[in-house]
Amino acid sequence: MRHNVKRILVGMTGVVLVTVAGTGVAQAQPQAPAFQEPPQTKQLGGTGYAPPGGAWGPVSQSTDYVLGYPGTVIDYSYQSQSDASPIHATAKHYTNAQGSDPGPEAWSEFGAGTTGRSGPMVWGNAGAYPAMRFQSVNVLGAQVTWTAGAGVP
Repeated sequence: MRHNVKRILVGMTGVVLVTVAGTGVAQAQPQAPAFQEPPQTKQLGGTGYAPPGGAWGPVSQSTDYVLGYPGTVIDYSYQSQSDASPIHATAKHYTNAQGSDPGPEAWSEFGAGTTGRSGPMVWGNAGAYPAMRFQSVNVLGAQVTWTAGAGVP
């Protein structure tokens, strides 16, 4: 039976060398990967539909939840997936910027075109999913992608 034996040699310069008998080459020990904190940003948004003929499409709700606090605002942006289909957009928000009561839910229309961006809309102390609705302004319908961002101005 052969045993691995460690030998420590001290040279004239005082350097310590460690060898393992029987291997000839020191093997590196596996290292655990460094911890990396996951990104803290979520992409709020979704896809919606503006039906042909000027009707409002169904509500498109984000799959991510926003838990606001007094002073929180939210902004929305959208883009029609067809350059020939301008649309109107409306977005959900709340009415009380300060205090513990977020106030009633409100929908505000902003922009008309193939792209648009709202200004800051009050979200306040609400806990809810951001949402948008779209309306076509011509006989063509449109698929629409949208995003939302929450924060304090």
